[in-house]
Amino acid sequence: MKYLFELSKEHKTLPKAEVLACLRAEKIDCKIIESNEDVLVIKVDCKEDKIKRLADRLSFTFFIDRFLFSCSSTIKEIRKKAQNHTVEKKGSIAIKYKNRSNTVDSQLILQELAEIYSKQRNVNLENPDIEIRGLITDSNVYVGMKTAEINRSQFEERKVQHRPFFSPISLHPKLARALVNLSSIKKDEILLDPFCGTGGMLIEAGLNGVRVIGSDIEDKMIEGSRKNLDFYKIENYELYHSDIGDINKHVKKVDSVVTDLPYGKSTTTKGEKTDKLYERAFKNISNVLKKKGRAVIGLSKKDMISVGEKYLSLVETHEFIAHRSLTRYFAVYEK
Repeated sequence: MKYLFELSKEHKTLPKAEVLACLRAEKIDCKIIESNEDVLVIKVDCKEDKIKRLADRLSFTFFIDRFLFSCSSTIKEIRKKAQNHTVEKKGSIAIKYKNRSNTVDSQLILQELAEIYSKQRNVNLENPDIEIRGLITDSNVYVGMKTAEINRSQFEERKVQHRPFFSPISLHPKLARALVNLSSIKKDEILLDPFCGTGGMLIEAGLNGVRVIGSDIEDKMIEGSRKNLDFYKIENYELYHSDIGDINKHVKKVDSVVTDLPYGKSTTTKGEKTDKLYERAFKNISNVLKKKGRAVIGLSKKDMISVGEKYLSLVETHEFIAHRSLTRYFAVYEK
């Protein structure tokens, strides 16, 4: 079966990498059919329920569709493809679309899809049994049957200002969830954030059934994280007031590490230079990470990526522009 992931274009590399990491976590082997900033089309050999489960994890995807076809935006080509890719499922239908092009007329495409797929079916725009989705780009039209929709509003509802305890430098929940997903952590496995701050990573992992451990050098952050985790009714957690150098006193081995290392004037390093802190951090993260486990690390300097390579194997890097004066680098490593 082929599936189409309608990707967010908020970032060039994160959406695709997040999907692939979640597939890896769910032990779903896939073959990539097509990949660009708009879509990821894959072929898998598994039950649809396993694909649907990804919707509970993903943050940089809008919809998962059972892939029908893709082609140029010419009406003749769309008609030909649609007629050759029928839908066997019975029931009412709705035809919906997202136009990401400024040059392609979406109404003509919508009319063509509706003419073919709505024939001899009841149209129900509010609660259809079948939703045919068209994603229109400058170069292609992608058509699929909706399998699942990602609830992205939940991330806005968990923004830092809605928590009992917050810091203005905390990551957006949508980004925190993506970073957790990049680690390919599975339900009931153990994730560590040794610079947990207000607990953003722990919240996103805990909501997915992951056992979470957080530590921080500041007492107030540990107490704040506790308030936040309790607020979101996350029960399977441990928190420690600890320097990164002492983390192995509290933690034996973990399946993944996801953390955003301290990087600027607004964050505390207790007077320690960031270069020295990063070196210690990578060394101790490597010590507690299980073999084949993944670490997703937020860094303030690109040249710090190589420090991690002294202890772990680099898998991929994602550059994220936080604002004009700050670019973050999120590096994925494997032990």
